[in-house]
Amino acid sequence: MKNDSTLLRLRRANPYPLPATVDDPALLARITAGPPDSRLRIRPTPRRRRGLVLALSLAVMVLLASTAYALSTWVFPSFVKPEVTALEYRRAQRELPLPPGYSWPVLHFAQNSVTGKGAGGGHAVLISQNAWECYWVDAIRKDDRAAQRQARRHLEALLAHNMIVAPRGAPEDWRPASPPNRPYAVWAYDGGLAWVRGTYELAAAGDSRRLAQSCRANSPR
Repeated sequence: MKNDSTLLRLRRANPYPLPATVDDPALLARITAGPPDSRLRIRPTPRRRRGLVLALSLAVMVLLASTAYALSTWVFPSFVKPEVTALEYRRAQRELPLPPGYSWPVLHFAQNSVTGKGAGGGHAVLISQNAWECYWVDAIRKDDRAAQRQARRHLEALLAHNMIVAPRGAPEDWRPASPPNRPYAVWAYDGGLAWVRGTYELAAAGDSRRLAQSCRANSPR
């Protein structure tokens, strides 16, 4: 067959011929009767192995103890019922002022819904932010310099004290392990908050186009 002839050609072309097979029982007996090579000798160490297992077990226990709090606050965040979120929302209203002529909207919850702890305060922070943005836009249209300064002052305070940027790669429901004792909103690590700061700087410099767009898209009214 063609395959057989191909194999024959390969064997003839091999510069290293196959070694001859030796079937000598006496040679095998001499080899197996000799002492084993000390370099291949494996000594059992049961005590050392038990100690290693114990050390690894303790290391795992320490690791779990050190990460339990982080897992409970980051991977498994706490959730609360609408009553708690509504209470957080009302408490935040006492700390976050709205511009003149604005009022707090009513939050509506779906039946049997749950939200992350602190979400009520986060809603209030964003509502206050958007209200002051629209107030600033209106003040620019009226050329009310005092109202413009007032709006920017409140917005800068929100950025400094009530907004947090989540770590890179954090899940959407991330919250800080030690939340601040004030209402706060969490921003994703994607440059969104930096875009907001840039919007306010542009508005203060006379370019209010991005500020007006944000007002139209997020107006609490």
